[in-house]
Amino acid sequence: MAGGKLTPRQKMINMMYLVLTALLALNVSREVMDAFFDVMQNQQNTINTVNKQNNSVYAAFDAANLENPTKAGPWRTKAYDVKDKAEELGNYLAELKETLVTLTGGWDEETGKPKSMDNKEKVANYLIIEKHGEELKSKMNAYRDALLAYSSENEQLSASLKQVFNTDDVTNKEGVPEPWEKHKFEHYPLISVMTFLTGMQSDVTNAEAQVIDHLQENIGKADLKFTGVKAMVLPKSTYITQGDFYEADVFLAAYDETQEPEITINGQSLSADQISGGIGKYKIKTSATGEIKWAGVINIKQGGELKPYEVSGVYTVAPPSVVISPSKLNVLYRMVDNPLEISVPGVDPSKIKVSGSGITKVSGGYMANVTGVSGKEMTITVQVLDDEGKVKQTQSKLFRIKGLPQAEASIYKRSGGGEFSKSLVKNATIEAGYPDFPYDLTLTVTSFEVKIEGYPPAKISGNTLDGTNKSRIDGLRPGSSVTIRKIVARTPKGDQVTNIGNLSIDVN
Repeated sequence: MAGGKLTPRQKMINMMYLVLTALLALNVSREVMDAFFDVMQNQQNTINTVNKQNNSVYAAFDAANLENPTKAGPWRTKAYDVKDKAEELGNYLAELKETLVTLTGGWDEETGKPKSMDNKEKVANYLIIEKHGEELKSKMNAYRDALLAYSSENEQLSASLKQVFNTDDVTNKEGVPEPWEKHKFEHYPLISVMTFLTGMQSDVTNAEAQVIDHLQENIGKADLKFTGVKAMVLPKSTYITQGDFYEADVFLAAYDETQEPEITINGQSLSADQISGGIGKYKIKTSATGEIKWAGVINIKQGGELKPYEVSGVYTVAPPSVVISPSKLNVLYRMVDNPLEISVPGVDPSKIKVSGSGITKVSGGYMANVTGVSGKEMTITVQVLDDEGKVKQTQSKLFRIKGLPQAEASIYKRSGGGEFSKSLVKNATIEAGYPDFPYDLTLTVTSFEVKIEGYPPAKISGNTLDGTNKSRIDGLRPGSSVTIRKIVARTPKGDQVTNIGNLSIDVN
C-alpha cells in the first residue's frame, strides 16, 4: 500500500496509516483473534453439514430422474447447474483464504492457525489495491443472478437472495459512499477477513440449498398429491335424451401426464385407445329413463406401486329439455362482459337460437353486455329449431341486472390505506379494483383528490402525486393524515368508474 510513485506528503500519510494500523493491531488481543478463528471453524462445520444435506437432495434428483426422466430430467439439469456454480464460487473463496494466509506468513504447524492473524496491510493490499476484492464482488453478483434466474417465480426466495448477496456501495460513518469490497475488507486483520469469507462460503452453500429445494418442489408440481387427491368425473351432460349416448371424462384432478392410468368402470376395463393424456373416455348407450349410477377404480403407479382411487358417477336419462345457466352468478352486471353457457342436451348447437338484449355468440358460448340495457331485469330466450329451421321448442329465463359494486382503492396492495412513511406515500401509485368480484375487471385510476392535513384539497390527474403535494407531505409531522378521495378510474373498455372507496393514510 506504500509502494508506487507518491508525493512526499502522500508517503507521510501512508506511513501514518501504517503506524495507525499497527496501533490498532495491538488493541486486538490474542484471545479475540482466537475467538474469531473458533467462529470460522464453526462456520466451516455448518458448511459441511449443509453440503451433506445438499448431496442428499442431489441424490433424490438422480433417483427421480431414473424413475421418470421426462418429468425430473429438466429440473435435475438445473439443480446440477446450481451445484457447479456453488462449487466454483466456494472453491474460489477457499483459495482466496489460502492465498491470504500464504501472503501473510503461512500456517503455524503447531497451532494450526495462521501465523499472522493480525496482519492488515497485506490483506488490504491484495484485496483492495490489487482489486481481488472487486473480482470477488463480480463473482458474487454472477452467482446471485444465476440463482435468481431459477427462482424468479418465488418472490420470497428472490428477495432473500438479493439481500444476502447485496454488493451495493455502503455509506461509511462520514456519510461517504464506498465500494462494497473496501467496506468489507479494509482496516480488518487477516482473521476477521477470513471469518467474513467463510461466512460468504456459508451464504453460498445455504443459497444453493434453498434454490435446489425450490427446484425439487417443481418436480412435485407435476406429481400426484396424495393429500386431497380426488378422482373426477366430467360428463358432457348429466341429462341425456332417451336412445342417445352418455359420455364422461374420468380422470384424477392431479394426474401425472407422463404415465397413463388403468381405469375400470362397472368391472369393465377401458381399452388403451379409450385413455389419452391421463383421461379415460367412458361411453355407454342409454336405454331406460331415470337415474343411473355407476362406479369404478383408477389405478396409477406412484413410488413403484399401483395406487387405487375409487370413482363413481350418476346421470339422469330424461326427455329433451332446455338448460340456461350463467357462467358466474344468476345476475348480469353492467360495464362487463357476462359469459353465458347455453345448451340443450341432445340438440346440435347449430340448431339453437338465443335472443336477448346485448347477447352475442362467442367461441365456446355466449356473451351478454347489458351496459346499455335500461331497467333492472332482462329475459333471455332460447329456441330449438328443427331441420327445416322452424321453432319446435322455446324456453325463457329472467335475469337481474345490477351495476358494479363499490371498488376498493389501495396503495402498495393495501386496501383502504394505513400507516406509511413519507417516502412511501409520496411515491405511491393509487390503484383501484374489485378484489371480491367474480369477474376479472382491471381498473386504471385517471384522477383523484388529495387532502393533506393543513392544506386545502387538491385535484390530481393520473394515479400519482404531483411535485407540489409531495413537498407538502415532506413537511408533515408524524401522525398527520392524508386522504385520497373522489377517485376516478376507467375499465379496459374505457367506461368511467367513480364508485370507489377512499384511502385514509397516516404518515409516520
